[in-house]
Amino acid sequence: MHKVRKDVSMNTEQYDEPEPGRLLPLEGVHNLRDLGGYPAQEGRQLRWGKLYRAGDLHGLTEQDQAFLEKRHIKTIVDFRGVKEKRRAPNCGFATLVQTFELPIEAGNILDLCAVETGVSGEALMRELYGRMVETARPQYRAFFKILADPGHIPLLFHCSAGKDRTGLAAAFILSALGVDREWIYRDYLLSAAYLKSLIRQWLTADPHLEPVLSVRRAYLEAAFVTIDAAFGGINRYIQEDLAVDVAALQEQYTEKSPLEPTQKTS
Repeated sequence: MHKVRKDVSMNTEQYDEPEPGRLLPLEGVHNLRDLGGYPAQEGRQLRWGKLYRAGDLHGLTEQDQAFLEKRHIKTIVDFRGVKEKRRAPNCGFATLVQTFELPIEAGNILDLCAVETGVSGEALMRELYGRMVETARPQYRAFFKILADPGHIPLLFHCSAGKDRTGLAAAFILSALGVDREWIYRDYLLSAAYLKSLIRQWLTADPHLEPVLSVRRAYLEAAFVTIDAAFGGINRYIQEDLAVDVAALQEQYTEKSPLEPTQKTS
C-alpha cells in the first residue's frame, strides 16, 4: 500500500502516487475514476468498468463525451442539490439512458466556515459527515436500490467535487463489497491528489474554505464513528438501514482476483 503524506500547504492528506489506470483522462471533468480493482473478501476484487465516481459533468468536452461512450456508461446518479445543478447542469452523452437525482443538501456548512464561528472548520466538517450518515439514509438507500439493478450498469455517481457525498457513497459501496477499511480510506484520500490543482484555485479565491475543500481522513472517520455509535456498526447500517442485499451486490460487482488485484490489465 502506498504511504500517506501531508500536503502542508493545504493541510490535506494524500497518497504519494495516484494509482495508474484509475483516473479517467478527461479534459473537462475532475476526479472521474473507476472503482475497479480493490481487493474484496474471499480472494475477490471489484470489477473494472462497472462503477465510476466523479465530480459534476458540467464541463464535458466532445472528446470527454466520446470517451464515456466508449465505456458504455448508461446511468448517472447525481447527489447535488437544486442550486448546484442549476449553476452547473450536467452535459449528456450518447450512451446515457437515465439520470437519477438523489439530492443531498449540504446545509449551510459553506457559510459557517466563511465566518468566525468559534468552532474549527474541521470540527464542522466532521459534524457534517456524521449528520449525512443519519439524514441522507433515504438517498443512499435509493442509491443501493439503483445499484442492485444490472440494467443500470455501467453506472457513474457524483456530486460537485466528487469527494464528500460521493466519498461517503463510495465508502458504503466498498464496505458492502467486503473491502478492507484501509483500502476505503485510500480511495477516499485519492480525491486529494486528483483535485489538487482545482483545490488550489478555490483556495486562492477564498482561503476561509480550506477545511471544506480539504480531503481529510478525519472526516470519513467521523462518519464511521457515528455509524458505530448510532447504528451498531457498518455491516448493520448497510444491511438494515440501507436495505442492501450484500450477497447479490457482491456477486454483481466483484470477481475472482488475479495476483495483482489493484492493477488494471490492458
